[in-house]
Amino acid sequence: MIKKYKMNIALFYAAAAAALAAAIFIDLKLDIALNNPENIFAIWFKNTGEIPSRLICPLAGTILFYTYKDKLQQIAGFLITIGGSAYFGYYIGKHFFLEENRMIFSLIYGIGFGIFCLIIGKFIKIPDKHKNTIRQIAILSIIVMFIQITVIETVKYLWGRVRFRDLLAAGSYNAFTPWYKINGINGNKSFPSGHTAGAAMSYLMMFFPYLSKKWDKKYQLCFWLPCIYTCIVAFTRLIMGAHYLSDVTIGGVIGFTTVIISLKIFENKFKNE
Repeated sequence: MIKKYKMNIALFYAAAAAALAAAIFIDLKLDIALNNPENIFAIWFKNTGEIPSRLICPLAGTILFYTYKDKLQQIAGFLITIGGSAYFGYYIGKHFFLEENRMIFSLIYGIGFGIFCLIIGKFIKIPDKHKNTIRQIAILSIIVMFIQITVIETVKYLWGRVRFRDLLAAGSYNAFTPWYKINGINGNKSFPSGHTAGAAMSYLMMFFPYLSKKWDKKYQLCFWLPCIYTCIVAFTRLIMGAHYLSDVTIGGVIGFTTVIISLKIFENKFKNE
């Protein structure tokens, strides 16, 4: 299956390389031209852009709960579902609820949304011969999410790049640095974009063709829908003044690459299924 995506993968990395090359010259200029933090479209994706990453644990945990037979493994799936839903609830609450109500909302949402996922999962019948395949995809999705977050946060701290909006607040562009310069740990975390990497978790849709012949025929859709969504989120981060072109490019590359590696691992290990 991954061979079908060969051209898409090549186009992705070629576009990313071109964007990084262009960013050397236009990173700052582009943000100056696009900056509009009051833009409603950009604000919406600021609040919702990382949802693909936040949905992984609730959905994957539900899959584990219904595809494992061992009670302890089912309990693990249940806890991943509820815990992941609480994490998702906190993410939504952080953007749409006042701080004093945020924790309560997270807990209520975590229980409510998690139970909802488990109830819906009860009515979805998975043939026994497919359970192991789907379970492995769920496990890989969780691993991909944690690796993506770890890499993003590590690089952010090491690079110490100042965000564009902080340059504006300081009234000077003197603190701007090109994307290839490592500034060290200083509290600034512009490079790379966590929102874009979180949005790039939508590339996990590329696993869908492994699940049925119906999706196998739509494998291009499973690449281009996540690509369009991730690009929209990336573009809005420039409008918000939160990131530069190079920030969102590397964020997207990190998210996409973790998915591609997981696809390759899955295909090598479970291709006979």
